[in-house]
Amino acid sequence: MKDLSMFRVGVLGAMLAAGTMTALADDAQFPPPGGESADNPSVTSVGPVTGTITALNYDADGRTVNGLFIGASNTMLTFERPVCGGVGSLGKVDDSVTYSGSEVSFSREFNSVRVTSYKDGSITYSHTTRAPTPTRYELTAGKIKALNYDPRDGAINGLFFTPMAGPEVFVDLGHVDSAVAGLLAGAAPVALSVTGAELPSPLCAKSAPIGVVVASSLTIGGALYPVGGHR
Repeated sequence: MKDLSMFRVGVLGAMLAAGTMTALADDAQFPPPGGESADNPSVTSVGPVTGTITALNYDADGRTVNGLFIGASNTMLTFERPVCGGVGSLGKVDDSVTYSGSEVSFSREFNSVRVTSYKDGSITYSHTTRAPTPTRYELTAGKIKALNYDPRDGAINGLFFTPMAGPEVFVDLGHVDSAVAGLLAGAAPVALSVTGAELPSPLCAKSAPIGVVVASSLTIGGALYPVGGHR
């Protein structure tokens, strides 16, 4: 009898709990099927739209601007491509700006525009702007100006190269075997030819940096030596 009573109490408790959960579910405000939610925002193309910057938005540390609020509505402009000088350099409060992009609308009445084009006076931004790609560095003769070394083990991993014609470049060698390292470290000035790929200048470089060539081969004393690869 005692076991049966305990069973009945357990069943009654489960029924009460189920009724409570049903009541809570009835009171909860779930989004209607197919409607907007934080996980299923609507996306529309907008622009060109002209508005006024009313506030700046910051990263979690409160130091770096990562968005611009436009007008009286909760619309924030975001920029996915790197912005030279940072997003904060694109404009200031009270500036009039014109933009286009993809607007993501959330159920909490907050809109985020992923900007594809933007203009604030002479300041412009384009999502389609991409960093240039490496270009072929054809066989070029010259001399070693200085060697560069890996700080981990002192192995040669690069060199400053002065071509017979053209600007000086830094040549990234990656891994070189001991035979090639011995030739590079020979009596100066070592004459050689370099083949590889020249990297583009950094997107936001403020001054013209020295060019960087990722070498694929070196020609020293008439012999060809493949180089490159990670250490």
